[in-house]
Amino acid sequence: MMKLTIKLTTIASVAIFLLWGNVLQKQSKNEQSTAAFVLSGNSTIDADLIFNEGMISPGHSPGKITVTGDFTMGSNATYKCELKDLTGGGSGHDQIDVSGNATLSGTLEITLLGYTPNSTDQFEILKYGGTLSGTFSNITGMPAGWQIDYGVLLPGKVTLYGSGSAIPIELLSFKAIKERKEILLSWQTASEQNSDYFAVERSTDGKKFTGIGRVNASGTSMETHNYSLTDKNPATGLNYYRLKQVDKDGHFTLSKIISMVFDSNVLSFYPNPATKTLFFNKAIEVVSIRDMQGKQVLHLKDVTSDIDISTLRPGTYIVDVNHGAYKGRLVVE
Repeated sequence: MMKLTIKLTTIASVAIFLLWGNVLQKQSKNEQSTAAFVLSGNSTIDADLIFNEGMISPGHSPGKITVTGDFTMGSNATYKCELKDLTGGGSGHDQIDVSGNATLSGTLEITLLGYTPNSTDQFEILKYGGTLSGTFSNITGMPAGWQIDYGVLLPGKVTLYGSGSAIPIELLSFKAIKERKEILLSWQTASEQNSDYFAVERSTDGKKFTGIGRVNASGTSMETHNYSLTDKNPATGLNYYRLKQVDKDGHFTLSKIISMVFDSNVLSFYPNPATKTLFFNKAIEVVSIRDMQGKQVLHLKDVTSDIDISTLRPGTYIVDVNHGAYKGRLVVE
């Protein structure tokens, strides 16, 4: 079955409310809309959804929109998220449930429907089954003292939470650096609650992980702490790493996965996710980077070891090396 992609774009200021219900409404490929979209109601969209502009407002105060493919939110789009009570996504608060990958930008507009913020509460406003790229460029209506987690502390979801909620740690960074025959893993926390230790886990396929060491945590703290552990025997090729943060009561959370290439003859790039610089394990003739809409955003020739990607916005990209000799997905933070 051919996979359908729904692309919603605003090119004028007149508002049209698309009532999706249980039936998906879509434009033909050749049709251009002259309206600002408001996607509302409880609905299931059996396609990739690219929402470039307009407002997405799940349910009927509150509700849920389910996307069975990938979801992309553009810089001019707004997610109006209503919080009502603690009965869960789709009933107590708005939620977007994405089966595939999610790419975020634009504005998150938080609206309280009679709800009084409590520091111990948390709301899962977006769930995703694949990867998450990007963050909201702007957030309005956030309760005082609250924060947002983009799947770092609680994987697979975007969560709003109060300062007293059961979020075990606030992880600021997690990085891997190659040092001769070893790989140095380092991470930084902004706060910790009832934290016992960190277990560093490694995988060669990104699926099956095994522990390579552990570092004692700081218990409960609101100060910044730095940690590190050296992988003295990395596997040849691509190594995946994640942190398993374990509380004193035995509960644990997993961090995002990072990767590093070690002495491989196979053409590859690292780190992933990346921020300012992307490295290659050997010299390459040409590299082309495209966004998820297929637009080329970077094209360079005769690269010896690394390239500057600081101009790329946070999100997911496709890296094409030597005219298709190697292709891979890159996450820019």
